Amino acid sequence: MKTVHWWLLSFLISVLVLGAPVSLAAQSGQAGPGQELSREEMQARIQAHFEEKLSRELGLDAETRTEVYEVLESMRSERRDLLQRKRALHARRKQFHEEGGSQREARRILAEAREIRSMEARIESEEEARLLEVMSPRQVLQFQVLREEFNERIRLMHRPHPDLF
Repeated sequence: MKTVHWWLLSFLISVLVLGAPVSLAAQSGQAGPGQELSREEMQARIQAHFEEKLSRELGLDAETRTEVYEVLESMRSERRDLLQRKRALHARRKQFHEEGGSQREARRILAEAREIRSMEARIESEEEARLLEVMSPRQVLQFQVLREEFNERIRLMHRPHPDLF
């Protein structure tokens, strides 16, 4: 029963997050039956779907929506760079765990982790302050919840579940 439950849950999440963008692409002639979207196209479609949902659920007018997207876009490269650093750190931690290493290397890894957490807090704080210039505090909180839910769905989609295979 667990296998069916996780399979169904994964399927539903996939349909919710990916279904609309993929079907829209197929309907518009950009991707026909049997054609697969590139990773970049899929990411762009998922992002567009998220932005549509965000606009709808937060009740943003056109001007506010444009301002919010400008804030998000201006922070995107910093977030991308931070994500790359986090991935590299994860790989270093994993390698250290599997192969061992010196105390000196352990200190460097821990220092990098602290720096990344600090950068993450700065980026979050800066983005929040900028969003508060164009949205109400209530909308900013709703935005943060929607983003967390969106990110969790993406994480679940990328994480294979042992009961599925």
